[in-house]
Formats: sequence, structure tokens, C-alpha cells
Amino acid sequence: MASAPGAPVALSDAVSLRWQGGVFLFTQDYRQNAVNDFAPFLLSQFVGFPVSQTSPRSTLEDWGVGLYGQATATVKRSVDLAVGVRLDHEQKEAVLDTFFSPPIAPQTHVTAERGFSDVSPQVSVAYRMRPERMVYTVVGRGFKAGGFNPASPAGSEAYGEERAWHVEWGFKGSWAGGRVTTNLSAFSIDWSRLQLNLPNPTRPEQFYIANVGGARSRGVEFELAGRLDAGLDVFGSFGYAHARFDEGSSSSGGDVSGNRLPNTPDYTGMVGAQWSRDLASGATVYGRGDIVVYGAFRYDDANRAGQDAYSLTNLRGGVRVGHFLAELWIRNAFDTRYVPIAFAYPGFTPSGFLGEVGRPRTFGVTAGVTF
Repeated sequence: MASAPGAPVALSDAVSLRWQGGVFLFTQDYRQNAVNDFAPFLLSQFVGFPVSQTSPRSTLEDWGVGLYGQATATVKRSVDLAVGVRLDHEQKEAVLDTFFSPPIAPQTHVTAERGFSDVSPQVSVAYRMRPERMVYTVVGRGFKAGGFNPASPAGSEAYGEERAWHVEWGFKGSWAGGRVTTNLSAFSIDWSRLQLNLPNPTRPEQFYIANVGGARSRGVEFELAGRLDAGLDVFGSFGYAHARFDEGSSSSGGDVSGNRLPNTPDYTGMVGAQWSRDLASGATVYGRGDIVVYGAFRYDDANRAGQDAYSLTNLRGGVRVGHFLAELWIRNAFDTRYVPIAFAYPGFTPSGFLGEVGRPRTFGVTAGVTF
């Protein structure tokens, strides 16, 4: 529920109020039964008969409720002060079984139930120096409930909640009669009990969630867009982030203090242009090109392997006539070779990682009808 759009509540001649509130409900029922069959003598030279391992047979049942509300007071049409809060509760139950058939080792059975509750506040202030220019700041806290892993090393069946404080400062503005827009922001995020997806050392093809300690990310982001001429737009963006684990953080039994957060490039950037022109026949021709740059990043929390910086160039052009369009496109035009994601898989590959190669040069034709 919210106040009427375009009709805020007038508290005085200088102050108006907008508000919204709601409730969020969810339920989840997850079941998994994973069985591996082993030939005689594969597990051990003393096990000369076929064995089936169930790891895991799991049932996870979750439900949750969230209540949220926010009020924004506007003072003299130039200052917005917003205060919000969210209350969350999640209840989780788990039944986890791991066993062999025939029983060559003791069965592992876990039955557990836990509840997670939190109050997450947020405050923001925005000041419009002019109708087209604004500075702002936002402070808030986020919450992610803990839970249970369907499969994990012994003792890691459960993980705790994660919390994060975030602060953002920024400026938004337009210039030259709206032909140029700029956005600039700086941010800071502090995590406590950060949840991380880790490979199971006893079963590398399975992953589980664990709390690895604290982490911090500091950075800036900048966006620029402009119309140089009728039908010609240019745009670009750049972001930098310094994301590291806090001192005392540990993962999989090892110290990761000061390491980079996995899959987090130090910087990202993009620059491009788009052109279009209407023809006398009623058709519109257009073209677009952009280059996306990714800084180097590491694949895992121990920072044992990673991807160097790389860039991707994408091009497309076409014609539109009424509701009909035809387009030529090419992605990764220079066939850059890169591995955007990889997981630790010790003992299976020489590098100790199993990765997925990024999409190579891809091109094609698109034709369609719009409505």
C-alpha cells in the first residue's frame, strides 16, 4: 500500500509526505536425492563388491515473512528525507541423510530447525540544487538469513546469517538542456559473517555455503551520456572497487585475511555509441557499438587462480520499417579468449580448477515484428 501517486500528504505549506508499506511472504520446499554407484574395488582394494552412496538425501522446508515501510518528507520541493525499516523472520527446517548401501560406513543423520530474525533500517537525504541536479546520501543495513546445506562436510550442515552496512554518496545531473547526463557515486559496504559458496573438499562437484568472516568493499562509479547530434548518442561508464576480506577471516580451514573477494573485478568500464537516421521512405536505419572492459579478478577466496583483464567488443546494425525489423549483430567481435567463471576442483585438473570458457565470437541475423 502507498500514498496516492502525484498526491502526497500535505503536512504544511512547506512539507509534504509520501509513504509506502507492505508485506512479503514466501515458502520453499526443496528435496534432493543424489546417489553415486561405485564399481568393485573403486572405493578401496578391500571393497570387492558394488556400492551405492547416497550423498545427500535431503529435505529443506523454509518459510518467511517480511514487513516493510518507508516515509519520504519533501521540504520546500528541494530536500527529500526518507526513513525506512524492514522486519524479517525466516524459519527453516532440515533433514539430511548420507549413507552407503550396503552399509560399509556409519550413516550420518541430521535433523535441525532454526529461526532467523532481523530489523534492517535505511535513511537517505537528497538535495536538489536545481530541478535537474541533485546530491544524495544513503545509509542502510542489509540482512541475509542463514540456513542449512543439503550437502556439506561434517560439521558444516548449518550456516549463520549475514549482515552488511552500506553507505553511498552521489550526484546526478543533466546539462545543456538535458543533452548531457552525469551520475557519480561513491560507496562503502561492510559485511559481517559473509556467506560464501565453497566446494566440498570430499565431493568437489558439490558446493555448500559457509560463513567466512568479514569483508569490505570501497569504490566509485561514474556514468556519462550525451547526444552529440540528432540521432547520435555516446555513452560510457567506469567503476572501481577495492573488495577485500577483513583480518581474521578464514575459509575451508585457511586464513584469507586481505585476499580479494572472488569474482570481483577491481574495475569495470564501458564506452559506446549509437546512431540512427530516418529515411524518406519511412524506414529507420541504426547502428550501435560498445566495448566492455573487465579488470582482473580471482576465482576463489584463497586467490589461487584468476582471470586477467580483458575486453569484449559488440556491434549491431539494422533497419526498421513500421513494425518490421531486420538486424545484423556480432558479439565478442575480436574473439577474445577468457574464462569468466571457474571453481576449485582439486585433483581433477592440473590447475586444480574447473572453468567455463567465455562465449567466443558469435554473429547472426535477427528479423522480427514488434507490437
